[in-house]
Amino acid sequence: MKFTDRYLQSLKPREREYCVREGHGFTIRVLPSGSKTFQYIYFINGKRKRLGLGNYPITSLAEAREKYFDAATSVCKGLDPQVPPPPPPEFYTVSKLIEDYLIHAEANLSKAFFKIVRLTLNNDVLPAWGRRLTVDIRRRDAIELVESVASRAPGQGRNVLKIARTMFTYALHRERVDFNPFSGVSTAVPSVAANDRDRVLSNDEIKHVWNSLHNKVGIGTHETRIALLIILITAQRPGEVAGMSATEVSENWWTISSDRTKNNEEHRVFLPPLALRLLPILLCPWYFPAPTLAGPIGRSSLSHMLSQTPKDKSGNSIRLPYLGLPRWTPHDLRRTAATKMSELGASDEIVDAILNHRKKGVIGIYNRNKYDNEKQIWLTKWANHLEKLT
Repeated sequence: MKFTDRYLQSLKPREREYCVREGHGFTIRVLPSGSKTFQYIYFINGKRKRLGLGNYPITSLAEAREKYFDAATSVCKGLDPQVPPPPPPEFYTVSKLIEDYLIHAEANLSKAFFKIVRLTLNNDVLPAWGRRLTVDIRRRDAIELVESVASRAPGQGRNVLKIARTMFTYALHRERVDFNPFSGVSTAVPSVAANDRDRVLSNDEIKHVWNSLHNKVGIGTHETRIALLIILITAQRPGEVAGMSATEVSENWWTISSDRTKNNEEHRVFLPPLALRLLPILLCPWYFPAPTLAGPIGRSSLSHMLSQTPKDKSGNSIRLPYLGLPRWTPHDLRRTAATKMSELGASDEIVDAILNHRKKGVIGIYNRNKYDNEKQIWLTKWANHLEKLT
């Protein structure tokens, strides 16, 4: 229903207040007193909120629409129209950036990983840079900070690099800085660079991981364990699996939209019977929801689940990190699946199609084949091999 002045004037008060929605959150609220108020009802960070747009007819329908469109545009950008905008860059300090980013991180990260983020920023970044302006932080400053922390604790140096880099990416997207000073720092500080980009799990390790994740009383939540298994079966990126939704799956095919893929191209993934049997029962739009059901789990939740070492009340470790294996990551499951399919006989071109790697050069321009038949064949072969192996 599209609001008109004639329709708004026809709305009569009732014993109780009521609302009429035009659509997309644009609403008129009618009180028993006869007062009529324009409102915008929206969701942000999983929370339902209302924004008053003015009383009718003091605020005209055209004025209310203009306010609504401005507010809706902010929500689309991930900004709450009821939260004042941050100060201009020339007055925006690192302390204020940390404060803003922690609000964003708390709404989007698991509680356990958020605790690490908060402690890292407050203990290592804030004391060093709190009063400095974000626009004044250069790469040499980032290198000095990471080197300083890594000299006493290489692992924490790696945390500072990853978390501060993500925070400045957040600032970059919101135009608080012109570049990310942590970009390329891992090359300048080798002690914090990851050394596991060639990690492929052996057959024995695959069996161990599979059995451990299938254990109903195993690590993490049921959703995070199944998400890791789906990565191993489908060879897709951890973040894409974590965000898997009901609208993306139709029968045996999972279509990842272009806005969720690394190369910004829609990607079709065949789901063999093994994957379909493992997918959780849908309780909300996402197969792997966060505890609040307001959105999917984050990719970081999968990594954190593997790396943590929970302890009992006496301080004794309940289990070893990485399921007791040498360090591995969710992405290593994708690499393992790709390597094993190649060993089974899949060509590099087919494996690249399954992985959604962009074709290079002339082939990328002229060869538009999506290899759906080949994807089905080789993902089925890999799933069957995986079942026999485990």
